[in-house]
Formats: sequence, structure tokens, C-alpha cells
Amino acid sequence: MSGEQIKRPRGRPRKFDKAVALKIALDLFRQKGFDNTSLEDLTRALDLNRPSLYTAFGNKETLFQEVLQAYISGPSAYFHEVLNEHSSTEMVRTLLTKSIELLFYNETPYGCLVVMSTASEQLQKTGIQQQLVNALQTHQQKLVACFERAKQTGQLKHTADPERLALYVVTLHKGLSLQAINGSSKEALLALVDQVIELWPVAT
Repeated sequence: MSGEQIKRPRGRPRKFDKAVALKIALDLFRQKGFDNTSLEDLTRALDLNRPSLYTAFGNKETLFQEVLQAYISGPSAYFHEVLNEHSSTEMVRTLLTKSIELLFYNETPYGCLVVMSTASEQLQKTGIQQQLVNALQTHQQKLVACFERAKQTGQLKHTADPERLALYVVTLHKGLSLQAINGSSKEALLALVDQVIELWPVAT
């Protein structure tokens, strides 16, 4: 080597793109779930060795947390944005329709990352699962508040129960993930949304 040493690159590759890596990891976590996604799965999908993975993201849990934040602020941002709809009918329609569009963004439908991760035993041990459950419960209470305002302003029938309506909507929202995974078509689920809107207790 005539006194010179070849310096081996350490850490992540020069062409490493964190945003692309997070998207790849997101698809993997949605497809297999957190518990069933191994470090080998991640290193293979991201084309990184373990030291590079640790350098870029830390461990599997910290990678998942970054993926989760990117998912919440990106593809599933609609989950919170729908609360700004002026009509409770349009809020429900938009929430369920955008959820379906996200489930079927890929050729093979995957479940909602947040919803499906609430059943993770490994995430339960880290406390992340409870954080997700709490966030979903908070969103449900915000739906209750929206339906209460809609009732007060005469949008909903006086017999409408905001608590039950919110529970109904979040149950439908969670169930869409399972229906998509279990083979229901996008068209069938969109038709279900039409049925929900048709039966919505709008004041006449």
C-alpha cells in the first residue's frame, strides 16, 4: 500500500436518502406489521447493513417512531384535517373515502399503520401502542364534539347521539383496514361509504 491505507466508508452510504428509506420502511411495516418485521427484513429492503441501519435510525423501535411520525404528518394527515369540514356529513364522507384511498394506494392493500399497530404486543411493551390508543381515543372525542356542534346548529336530527355516532364512525374507520386486507374491493368499500351517508341522521 506504500504507506497509504484505503479508508473504508463508515455508516450510511453517500447516496442514502432518508425520506425514501422511511417510505420503504413504511410499506414494510404496513405489509407485515411491526412484530413480524425483522431487522433482516429492514436491512434487505433498505439495502443497508446493520451498522448503517443503526447509524441512520438507531434501533427498530426508533425507526418505527420516525416512520409513524412521517405517516401521521403525511399520508394520514387527513385524519385530523377532516375535523375542519363545515358539514358533519362531508366530514364523515371525507374521512372514510380518504381512508379507503390510502388503503388502496398500492396494488396490494395494506391496513392503516396506526390502527393495525394498536394490536402489536411488542409495541405494547415499549409504550408506543398505548400512545396510539390514546391518540385514537382523543380523535374520537373530537368527533363527539363536532357532532355535538352539528346537532346544536340543526345539521343533525334532535334524536342523534353524538357519542354513538362517533363510536360508529371510528368503528367503521378501523374496520376498513381489515376489510381491505381480507379481500374487499375498493369499489365495494366506497359503496359502503355511500350507504353510510345515505343513512346519516341529517335534520330534515
